[in-house]
Amino acid sequence: MIEPDTLIRSMIKCGQLILESNMKRKPIRFGRPTTKKKPLPDEALTLHIESLSQEGRGVARHEGKTIFVEDALSGEDVEAQISVQHKRYDEAKLVKVITPSSDRSKPLCQHYEECGGCQLQHLEHSAQIQAKQANVLNQLKRFGEQEPLIIESPIQSEPWHYRRSARIGLNVLQKSDEAIVGFRRRKSNKLLQITNCPVLDLRAETIFIDLKDTLNQLTNSKTYTHAELLFGDESQSLQLRCKGKPKQDDLSVLTAFAHNKQFNLYLKTDVAQVTLVELSTNSYSLPAENISLHFQPGDFLQVNADVNKLMIRQAIEWLQLCKEDIVLDLFCGLGNFTLPIARQVKQVTGIEGSDEMVKRASQNAITNKIDNASFFRADLSADNQHQPWLNSACNKIILDPPRTGAYELLSQLLSKQSSLAQEILYISCEPSALARDSKLLLDKGYQLSRFNVMDMFPHTSHVESMALFTKSSKKKQSGTKK
Repeated sequence: MIEPDTLIRSMIKCGQLILESNMKRKPIRFGRPTTKKKPLPDEALTLHIESLSQEGRGVARHEGKTIFVEDALSGEDVEAQISVQHKRYDEAKLVKVITPSSDRSKPLCQHYEECGGCQLQHLEHSAQIQAKQANVLNQLKRFGEQEPLIIESPIQSEPWHYRRSARIGLNVLQKSDEAIVGFRRRKSNKLLQITNCPVLDLRAETIFIDLKDTLNQLTNSKTYTHAELLFGDESQSLQLRCKGKPKQDDLSVLTAFAHNKQFNLYLKTDVAQVTLVELSTNSYSLPAENISLHFQPGDFLQVNADVNKLMIRQAIEWLQLCKEDIVLDLFCGLGNFTLPIARQVKQVTGIEGSDEMVKRASQNAITNKIDNASFFRADLSADNQHQPWLNSACNKIILDPPRTGAYELLSQLLSKQSSLAQEILYISCEPSALARDSKLLLDKGYQLSRFNVMDMFPHTSHVESMALFTKSSKKKQSGTKK
């Protein structure tokens, strides 16, 4: 006969075993029950592409749902396979072009179908500019409730070998120890080995192969994560990001590479930046304004040197600068707009978020013998209500914010300067941010008087634009200037 205590203990143990077994088979779930994803359609869809999205994808509609088709162009009839389904829209891959657009172009780059750097090489260059302009104007109208009084002709660029800066990814494969040097793959964090990039400055023609050969010679190549490539008028520079302490043998290899290829070479570690080789001065010139700007690795430069020069000339022309003007330049960088403007006005103040860039801009003013430009550091995304520069008088403002735009800054600025700043020139690299900020300016009594796009980034979906907002009660007729 089994003792009661023994029986109870046996039953408890059995129950625990059953419970543990059930928990292993069916883990406890919290929250709402998960919904099973519908399987993707097996058959390709025949679609008509109505337009291009901001990212450069074809936009079609099927059974009331929007479908974004990669590599498809406006006006085309295509076959596409759904790749990702969402509640309000789907994404699809192009299978076949049934009726091609007259603007369809053969990509020049051998890596185009895999590389994530460019999105529009399959679209003829002039059509890229038209599509970008249409997209920005559409967003300004829909979300900014503004239409330009005058649309100027785009500032155009040579479509190839225009880019003077780039971040190049570095990696070493675990199994083979082979170095990979290139850009990220489309919709992936993985690197693609690049042999040549036709949008980079011609001086970078062999940089990917050269870097790969050099990394393969290093004893500790896995500590190097990426390289910042930067070209001046007479200089070519590389800054290598290094996670740990570089070995002396590796430094010798890198130094030999820099001398052989005539590169300024810098190492950026967790604690400092080290100059390994510096053969030439990092600088670029603005001949029309008699300005030379010095920079250091890691500094922000407008990637397209030719467009940058034309953009500065246009800014000076649109603002109609004169010797009585007092100008505030926000997000001024190393003085790219500030110093050329200083040649034309009574006083200009540049504001930037980096101490290093403020030092660089101030030194550039001294080098160019400009004494009517002042530079200050401020976090332009924070509360600046008590900053002296925000409360001082100015009659013209220039803004060149990052992709996030300048909504918070403008809100503070307009509460202080609404009766003084008659013109605000806004250089934008993000159409949605420009549209949002335009609505704020409209509400404060500013009108979008002049606008154009600038071909800063050919073959990519990125677009730069310039917008002049004027505080005026007088309404003019809309129009386009050819």
